[in-house]
Amino acid sequence: MQVQTVMLLLRAEGLHSCPQVTWTMYRTTVSQIVGAGDGLPLFCGVAVGLEKEGVPRLRTGRADKTETVSFVGMWPAMPLCRR
Repeated sequence: MQVQTVMLLLRAEGLHSCPQVTWTMYRTTVSQIVGAGDGLPLFCGVAVGLEKEGVPRLRTGRADKTETVSFVGMWPAMPLCRR
């Protein structure tokens, strides 16, 4: 939620951002480069900048949920709000 909030605040200021969780594979190396101590684990990074007009956007495909999700059991329907 914190990263999402930062990204929304950046957008409100006219900036674009991109979360990058693949940094977790390189957290030790990146932590050394940015000077983060052992008590500050690096989980993700956020690229921040201005959008370059006229550049085609890269859209990646998504796997169907049947390929990535397994439903186990049935949950009772829960109302969104009670009055």
